[in-house]
Amino acid sequence: MEFIVLFANNTMTARKIRGHEGLVELCNLSSPVKTFLGPIKSYKFIYDQDTHESALTCSSFRLLESLDLTSPVGQLLNETIQAHQNVYKTGTTTLFFLVGAWSNAVLECLHQGVPTSLIISVMLEGLNSCIENLDSLHIHLNNIVITNQSSSRSTNVRHENTSDSDKHCFPCFVREDWPKHFSKSSKHIQLTEANTEGLNRTYQMSRLSRSKYFSILNRSCFQNTSTTPNNNHALGDLTKSLSHGSSEAMKLVEKAVTYLFENAEDTSVTKDLFHASQLEICFLQGQSNSHSNASFGYTTLITSENAAIAKELEGKPLKVLLVDGELTEKYRHLGFNNATNVKSISEFTNSGISIPEDPWLSSAFRKIIDANVDLILVRGLVCPQLMMNCIQKNILIIPNVKQKVLQAISECTGAEPVNYHTQINQHSVGYGVYANICTQYSSFLEYSQVIALTLQAGTMNLVTVVLNCSLMPKMQILEDQFWACSYRLHHALHDEKVFPGGGAVELLCLDHLRKLENSAVPFNSDSRGHYMSSWVSTTATHYKASVFRCLAKGWYKYVSVLLCNMNTYSSELESMTFINNELQIMSDFPSPSSYILNEYSRKLALVDNLGVPTESRPAIVYDNVVPKVEAWRSAMHLVLTVLQSDAEIITGSIIHIKQRESVHGEKMFL
Repeated sequence: MEFIVLFANNTMTARKIRGHEGLVELCNLSSPVKTFLGPIKSYKFIYDQDTHESALTCSSFRLLESLDLTSPVGQLLNETIQAHQNVYKTGTTTLFFLVGAWSNAVLECLHQGVPTSLIISVMLEGLNSCIENLDSLHIHLNNIVITNQSSSRSTNVRHENTSDSDKHCFPCFVREDWPKHFSKSSKHIQLTEANTEGLNRTYQMSRLSRSKYFSILNRSCFQNTSTTPNNNHALGDLTKSLSHGSSEAMKLVEKAVTYLFENAEDTSVTKDLFHASQLEICFLQGQSNSHSNASFGYTTLITSENAAIAKELEGKPLKVLLVDGELTEKYRHLGFNNATNVKSISEFTNSGISIPEDPWLSSAFRKIIDANVDLILVRGLVCPQLMMNCIQKNILIIPNVKQKVLQAISECTGAEPVNYHTQINQHSVGYGVYANICTQYSSFLEYSQVIALTLQAGTMNLVTVVLNCSLMPKMQILEDQFWACSYRLHHALHDEKVFPGGGAVELLCLDHLRKLENSAVPFNSDSRGHYMSSWVSTTATHYKASVFRCLAKGWYKYVSVLLCNMNTYSSELESMTFINNELQIMSDFPSPSSYILNEYSRKLALVDNLGVPTESRPAIVYDNVVPKVEAWRSAMHLVLTVLQSDAEIITGSIIHIKQRESVHGEKMFL
């Protein structure tokens, strides 16, 4: 590896670096993720030498499924990324990439002879300090209007006495320490109140210019630009900023959200009215991706045997039964499974004697008939014989329905989901579901002998996105892009704030780490308890600056690769030159955060997946706040855990580090 440089007179350092095989393995596992970072992703074919099969992917999460993770380090990496993906559904590529970048940084620290305990402490100190410094970059989302026209109307009412240059400028700095004459509740300047008090625009401008947040060098923020961060957003502009190159997938998300808000009284999109779990996907093969669409209700594919029943039920209000389990004889709720090695005596009867009808099948079928239902949705499997009996009675059964779909139908029909057929009663049956056959897809589904069916109800809080794709290997890619876009919008609305994207946040961290490096001072006597020897404490000044520098290299690599994959620069060398120039400008600027929110953000136009800048209404790239920060923490904790484990194996002793609490009250386990 390029970071392993051996010298004959430094055998101890060489031996230490050679022993850190876990960090080297993290670097190797993370190396393919480089092309997945940013809006312009390169597709990869993953070839399995054992099965001679290949898979197409441009997702780091799917790539992880195809890697050999049988080693302990691989298992730790898999568990870390799986945990992050299960919670946030986005930010996985950032986590994956930084694992490799910071593993390289730690190996460089080891090569410089920095003690392991000092690397762990200073790395955590630097990361926590950077995160605490990011509050100034929060762009608060207080009002998200559904249509762009609504956004224009609300903006005109709000700024009716101001010029166009003021509309986009005043809300761009969102800080917690505004002067008292600014409204803290809405976190942006209330010009309407100022105008009613007789304050003219000239006085407002002069007062703002004298503020410490608006120096003479910052007057560029008063320029008329549509790309300056604003608290008032149209849904279309917000989704465009969060698409990260997946513009087609985000358009489907935007359309689905619009369906959810059609019957809402409020014209603003709020976190209480949208959750990513309200969206569902139905896959159709045979058409191009341009035919993908969103529809109100639950759309699924049914077999040709059920087609005749669906046509008879179409347009009629149906009685529905919801089964949150399976309709099979052997199904038992979790914790109530019978012993598998016990058989009843009746099973050993003479085969020549006629076997009576299955009592479970008779009981289940009789319960369904007595309930007088037209439609049954089952979360799991259905007994084939029971399904055939129901088909003969014109009862439509749909198996393998997700629990969130059952919940959505239960809320709008009054049906109470049951686990077993014995629980069916008058309260478990709902009413008011309508079935409609999707005729626009019929010609494309004939060859597969399936039919697309949509179930709708008056107040159903569910939208299905029908994904069309002519290439089967690309179907999983479209699904990953759709869910990533859905959860980016979901987190933006629920956090009610976003970061400026395109490497803006990481650039501020680089500037902050450079200041920490320049101001590194010896640790005080209270901090000596964190280290293993007094020698480390006396030499900590030099090492601390080195660790901060290595930590910054991880983000430096991240931003340089990101800018290349945004089609902004053709090589990492050009992007590194740009980063150095930006850092130099920020060092001369009174407020680095204000520079990023205005000058740097305006240089980043959202690009689509072809790398062509959007000509109409360019939007600033946005990143989610919590998923990004938690991806940093998870990556750092994984790298330091592997570092500590490697060090214990090499030295044969356990490194004791005093447990500390961060400013947020969380326990630092290292």
